[in-house]
Amino acid sequence: MITISFRPVIMRIILLLVLAAGFGALGWVAVRAAIGESIMIFIERSQRLSTEAKIEAADLSVKFAKDDPLVHWQRGGVYFNAANEESEEKRLDVALDELRRAALMNPEDYRMWLSFGRVLDRAGSIGDARAALEKALQLAPNHFETHWTMGNHLLRAGDRDASFAQMRLALSNRPSALPLIFDYAWSVFGGDGKAIAKALDPPLRVKAQMIALIISRGKVEDGLSLWREMDSPTVKDVQKVVESLITVGKFAAAYDIWSSANIPDRPSPDANSLLANGGFEQKLAFNSTTPFFAWRITPAGIMRVTLDQKEPSEGNHSLRYSFDLEGNLPLTLATQTVPVKRNKKYCLSFFVKTEELESLSTPLVEVFDAADLNRAHAMTAPVRTRNNKWTEYEIAIDTAAATEALTVRLQRPPCSEPPCPISGRVWFDGFKLNECAGARKLEKRETHADPMLSKSPAPNSNF
Repeated sequence: MITISFRPVIMRIILLLVLAAGFGALGWVAVRAAIGESIMIFIERSQRLSTEAKIEAADLSVKFAKDDPLVHWQRGGVYFNAANEESEEKRLDVALDELRRAALMNPEDYRMWLSFGRVLDRAGSIGDARAALEKALQLAPNHFETHWTMGNHLLRAGDRDASFAQMRLALSNRPSALPLIFDYAWSVFGGDGKAIAKALDPPLRVKAQMIALIISRGKVEDGLSLWREMDSPTVKDVQKVVESLITVGKFAAAYDIWSSANIPDRPSPDANSLLANGGFEQKLAFNSTTPFFAWRITPAGIMRVTLDQKEPSEGNHSLRYSFDLEGNLPLTLATQTVPVKRNKKYCLSFFVKTEELESLSTPLVEVFDAADLNRAHAMTAPVRTRNNKWTEYEIAIDTAAATEALTVRLQRPPCSEPPCPISGRVWFDGFKLNECAGARKLEKRETHADPMLSKSPAPNSNF
């Protein structure tokens, strides 16, 4: 008779039941944690939730995931934000408790200590805040946030030198944060550009940006002094500083920097004019950022811009605009800025041709002080409607004692009362700007160009 023991089977069944119960418990824990984390994600993504709703949801998330440090950390953040919004200190206490718990539960996560230090700082616990922030720095020595937060803490504590030592480290880790850190430095150093540069000592790749910020705040001499100390600036560096000088109306300084820099294919004025490409013989670049001697043309869907090879007033090309606009929009067709002398009279001449042009407001050309539209300003009469052969226009302008550059602008102004449609075509050619030669009577006159107008001008396909 063979006897079979069931003890091994029973043991196996018991073991399986224990394992199943264990996995079930673990599964339930995982499910609860997932619910808690999902609630926190919902809070972060729901910007329209009220403060009370966020607090209620954060409290619920902790009930599901009481052993998850991330959930405690996020709940502390919700209470901290609520305390700042409504200045309620009880909520600040909850935030402190939650962030302290999160830091103790996960002491190797710098985010816990960073947030804990911020809330301690807000609560006025300066010593404890510094200890928490130092712990975050030890855990994440190469992170922008740790140095930035410590720098702010030290600045509020009155240690300016130590503060900017941290901000320099923050800037080296994230150069794109220069505008933010610059604002702090500007306030602390009272707009002293040289002191700001010394305190920040930014990476080389953003030094020109810092100089541009200093200039744009009105400290032009400080900025120019720092610029002269820069070694081997790039074309982008030149562009940033030149644009900042133009923004504050310092065109002479901008031109000096731009003209002395090693810029490939830099445009130059025509042989018989201060303007460049006045006859449109060279290709034009839409949305050009070249500050001087270049036509700036911004294309619009409501008009077509082409270089036309058929019957120019001179040379091989003219600039043609085709309009089919129902609205009353002002249109800047093209602009070019050139350096000029102070207290001089300048004369601008150009040619215009129109075909089937219809509008109560047609294009005109104006010249004005590039730094101040109201300081020196002259304009032609609007071009004539319908069909007109090539006609020469001339205007003169007297530069002021402060004028450093003139801007020539092709403009279609709006009507005083809409609607104001415009349709048809207009050509421009032969722009020349020079010092006026003697007392010359300026007038609009027609040339002896071929009186027959083209009915279908052919655009340059290479433009």
